[in-house]
Amino acid sequence: MSKEWVVNRLVEISRYYFSRQEEALNQNLPFEEFREDLQRYMTNRFIDQEQLEQYYDGGIGMTRLFLFHYEPGTLRARTTILEQTKDRIVVKTMWFANELNSGYYEISTLQKSGGNWLLDEKRREETPKGGFQLTIQEAETYLKNYPYAEKPIQSVKFVGNQTLEDAHGEFAVFYQFDCDGEKYYISPIDGYVLSADLEHY
Repeated sequence: MSKEWVVNRLVEISRYYFSRQEEALNQNLPFEEFREDLQRYMTNRFIDQEQLEQYYDGGIGMTRLFLFHYEPGTLRARTTILEQTKDRIVVKTMWFANELNSGYYEISTLQKSGGNWLLDEKRREETPKGGFQLTIQEAETYLKNYPYAEKPIQSVKFVGNQTLEDAHGEFAVFYQFDCDGEKYYISPIDGYVLSADLEHY
């Protein structure tokens, strides 16, 4: 499978989970019924290890905060296939820093079962010293798929490097982009994104 196919499958699984969970909660379905739906997208091992029943009973807010959410932008910017066989694919993707966590890598495993590729495992891997070292092209790819912009960004132009006063060391240097006339800053170290008024999204 190509990296593009893997990216699309992970995004599909993520979007299906959140949309279907919301529907199931609105219908007051017991978790076991919801679980039957999930088995087309993830293995029983994943469901149990990630304690999805606990998150389901806790409500969608908890799940959105603590569970997985694959962003198309980070996946398209950099996805590395670590292992690929006829029934198993392991990929390494990025999770950018935000107000809740620092940036890290995520290792995700897809397992083929009954003709479908299911999410079987995910684990976190800390970034090495120096962080992601995003290229300008990778940062541009992410911003073109930026999930928090009010409307999809059409034009992304690299302006140059900007050193921000409130940061320190290597984390003070940001890439500056003109995105449809709006300024955005993104850290090449951990992927942290700020708007023109230096407010994080």
